[in-house]
Amino acid sequence: MTSKQNRWFLLVGTLLGITLLAGQVGGQDAVSTLPRADQVRIELQTAGLVDVQDHLVATLASLQQIDDFPIYTMTYFGPYVESAELVSETDAAEFVTTSGWGCSLFAALGDLEKPLFGRNFDWDRSPLLITFLEPIEGYRSAISVDLAYLFSENDVRKLESLSADKLLPLLDVPWLPFDGMNERGLVIGMAAIDNGCGYSTDPGKRGVNHVSLMRELIEACATVDEAVAFFENVNPLSGRSGMCLHFLVADRTPSAALIEYRNGTMYVYRSTETEPWQLATNFPLALVSGSSAGRCWRYDRMAQALSDRNGSLSPLEAMDLLQKVATQTTQWSIVYDLSDLTMDVCPGGDFSRLYRFSLEERAALGQTATN
Repeated sequence: MTSKQNRWFLLVGTLLGITLLAGQVGGQDAVSTLPRADQVRIELQTAGLVDVQDHLVATLASLQQIDDFPIYTMTYFGPYVESAELVSETDAAEFVTTSGWGCSLFAALGDLEKPLFGRNFDWDRSPLLITFLEPIEGYRSAISVDLAYLFSENDVRKLESLSADKLLPLLDVPWLPFDGMNERGLVIGMAAIDNGCGYSTDPGKRGVNHVSLMRELIEACATVDEAVAFFENVNPLSGRSGMCLHFLVADRTPSAALIEYRNGTMYVYRSTETEPWQLATNFPLALVSGSSAGRCWRYDRMAQALSDRNGSLSPLEAMDLLQKVATQTTQWSIVYDLSDLTMDVCPGGDFSRLYRFSLEERAALGQTATN
């Protein structure tokens, strides 16, 4: 048995109430965890789902609401199982096109001891799930997921009161990351672009959905160099949406790279020692001839701030920069700390409400002052 597998059995055993291992999952007390896991099992059996595996019961039992935006957290214990494998009527979620793109991403790497990654997710109404992934093999990670792809607006506000069989769409979250960080301090985020990207179609490479590939990448890669190599060996697929994305990755070495595609060719734009930062909004650099200035006010403002500080920002300064480039469609803002593996999150464009999450502790650490 590998160390990863051993850790998985320890964690799931705890959530399901194995006395010897009680209390080791997410810092929760086994006395409070056991009734919830038992309740999930009973509700699934009542709905005719009698063979749901223990690690999936533990996953659903870990759901917790943090904020009434809402923000939820959950720990997903691998191996991952799509909900369609349990109930045939479940529809696969699809990342679809909308108007008013406004995503903003940057990697601030000037402070070698505290590299940061900031991201505004701008979209339609997007309730947030922070999911801590515990794969059988691969790096542990935390990803952000838009729950509007999985639940109705009415249901998403009361997930903790839904019966367990109604929560099965939560099992699909590994295929719906919008950004995330792994235990090695590698972060990835994406933004839609308003031009055709021309993903690679090399018949010698495997195709993978351009959203779910982000989770695959952070489970497999520890550095930006490894992430670039990952992209070099896959064909991103846009699915039915036809949407094109570009991807910003950063690590704690520190290093960052923006990955884009044009006419089947991959382009990589890296941070440098003289410019220890990288950024992206909703236009592709691959189509820019000359300066990128003037193409997007959010890009210009982030570029100026990063240049003025030589890529060195504190977590609060990074969040302040995200506030300065927020729009009316900003759904959440996250600052990833690549050194201590924490995530600061402000929901719904409200920068007075900041929550800190820890990948190492697989938990929300509470609300934090923003000034």
